[in-house]
Amino acid sequence: MSRKRILLTAAEVSGDFHAANLVRAIKKIDTDIEFVGIGGEKMRQAGVEVRATTVHMGTVGIWEGLRYYPSFLRIEKGIKRMLREEPPDLLVLINSRDLNLRIARLAKKRGIPIIYYIAPPVWAWPDWATKRTARDITKVIAIFPFEAALYRKVGADVTFVGHPLVGMARPNLSKSETYEKFNLSPSHPIIGLLPGSRAYEIDSLLPIMLRAAAKIKRSLKGVQFLLSVAASVFGEKIARMVRRSGIEVKVINNNIYNLMSVSDLIITASGTATLEATCLATPMIVVYKTSLSTWILGHILVKFPYVSLPNILAGRRIVPELLQFRATPNRLANLTLSLWGDCKKLEQMKIELNKVTGKLGEPGAIERAARVVVKSLP
Repeated sequence: MSRKRILLTAAEVSGDFHAANLVRAIKKIDTDIEFVGIGGEKMRQAGVEVRATTVHMGTVGIWEGLRYYPSFLRIEKGIKRMLREEPPDLLVLINSRDLNLRIARLAKKRGIPIIYYIAPPVWAWPDWATKRTARDITKVIAIFPFEAALYRKVGADVTFVGHPLVGMARPNLSKSETYEKFNLSPSHPIIGLLPGSRAYEIDSLLPIMLRAAAKIKRSLKGVQFLLSVAASVFGEKIARMVRRSGIEVKVINNNIYNLMSVSDLIITASGTATLEATCLATPMIVVYKTSLSTWILGHILVKFPYVSLPNILAGRRIVPELLQFRATPNRLANLTLSLWGDCKKLEQMKIELNKVTGKLGEPGAIERAARVVVKSLP
């Protein structure tokens, strides 16, 4: 009997992370399954035969993605050939809506069952987009309860497993060990900078954060800045931007939970990092900018008045957001200093973040997702 084979596709840093954890969990259930896919180093380390590196291609919006369109076409062509010449028993899509929905349609034509894990955020879309996604997917593994309800409403086969970050987003060092490791003073303010995991996010948000840091440093004595590198592929770019800024910033790799645990406040791009900070009850300011066309299209199509997951899950604004034209160095610096001067507001934010974490389900989501995947193998 031939070994079962799973094809996994991810095109972002967070997708690479979730795919790798899913593969490890599946291996604990069945060690005889083969894994092939597109993604990044974390998937490769988990034992996936990675055919193309895609983690640097994550985008939001039409214009932001144009620079990678030729690469996406080459990857899509390679996937199409793989589906024809060495079809997998199961296709698992992770994040990356635009690329993955194209791949899903190719797999559907060949009768290959399809699971979407970390599915597109239908709760922010018009109903027709939700229906189109459900039509092309065999099964959805939902990580939010309201997401599961929306997919079921349009006829999708859905299993709710909870969010994989619950129970996983925790530091592996104590605070005192982190202070020592990164030569930090616990008696002075610590602010974390998280400019995102996509190239265009770093290009647009990191300069704003660094200019704001310069102003904060002039007003907040002894402040210490930590900057998290989401993927090694962006390490050199980030180091170069920090050097040019002239701001003293400690650039940290692969220690995001330790960074968040010791930070009094983080300034972060919207995305997975906001949920990681939520699980750790770390106060935050969310900043984001896109191209003007994407911003206008988002206002037309997106249902929610917020962009950050903590606010969406809470159903109200519990963390401040500085978006598009409001995302300026001066506003960011002034808001940071204002929050730092209001201990009650920071403590209330922690309380509200803990409440949101309670909505994300119980620990063990990855193991539950892995069981769904193995059970779905033909």
